[in-house]
Amino acid sequence: MRILRKLAIAATTLALAAPIALAPAAQAAAPTFRAAQRDPGLYISPWGSASVRVSETTKSWLDANGIKLGAIAPFTLDADGYGFDMPIGSAAGDHLDDKGRIYYPGGMTLTQDSSGTVVELQATWIRLMPQPGYSAGVRANTEEVSKETLIAYTTPAEVLANGRPTLTGFTLDRVPFHVTEDAAALTAKFFGNALKADSMFGTLTPRFDYVPTK
Repeated sequence: MRILRKLAIAATTLALAAPIALAPAAQAAAPTFRAAQRDPGLYISPWGSASVRVSETTKSWLDANGIKLGAIAPFTLDADGYGFDMPIGSAAGDHLDDKGRIYYPGGMTLTQDSSGTVVELQATWIRLMPQPGYSAGVRANTEEVSKETLIAYTTPAEVLANGRPTLTGFTLDRVPFHVTEDAAALTAKFFGNALKADSMFGTLTPRFDYVPTK
């Protein structure tokens, strides 16, 4: 029952995160371990991971433009190259920070051999507020583009529809994430062909493997 209460708290937090108009890239630095200790925010879980699978729409876009996904450790790429796993940072990622984010160490890359373009998405956050979604720092060909850009968004309703408790914590099953206007603009600029804004980017399945009972 305590696990269910924790799940309810997390769900309520998401439900209160009312969707807002997507803004230009927000400026925010990756939280450090010390920062997490000073201002821990809402406690979530010290252990867990999340898996991402791109949609058929995104897969077709990657293939059509000769773009390959890569993983920045400790992210690990799926064998077929169309998804990855990412662990929660047990130091920095066990709390929501003061910007409503859970931090994941590592990141991903998009490499287009024909143009020599390499876009890195790192650091990585799953945002709960104010707009639920996936955000990351962006670098293109080693040059910083933004400290944080909302890459894909979801809605509180989509999150709540997929939550369930597990024996050791709770999970959200295949939450749909959609391409933001900012991500569409970035892909058009660096790869010459944009992912369509509001199209399905992919699904996220976070697993929180421990929830405190006290």
